[in-house]
Amino acid sequence: MNKLKYYRTKNKYDQKFVADYLRITQPNYSNIETGKVKLNFDYANLLSKLYKIPVSDLIDPANNIYLTKEQLDILIEAKNIINELEKKQKLNK
Repeated sequence: MNKLKYYRTKNKYDQKFVADYLRITQPNYSNIETGKVKLNFDYANLLSKLYKIPVSDLIDPANNIYLTKEQLDILIEAKNIINELEKKQKLNK
């Protein structure tokens, strides 16, 4: 099971609900979930808010997510900042 389907079913949403949230049709969402269509960053960002998870959790080769170089750089920098904050938090315990 890919991550899109995992998070959708974990939250007990059907494809129609997620499609409506993204303002696309259910068949279009199905194509994204099955990997027939690439998940773009805008939809990934919306889904991360819906599922209350970081966008990086949706990155999965099965999702065929499409990121521009700039968007990938932002994600990498954010991940580095999070790692540094987690290290500092562990040191302060």
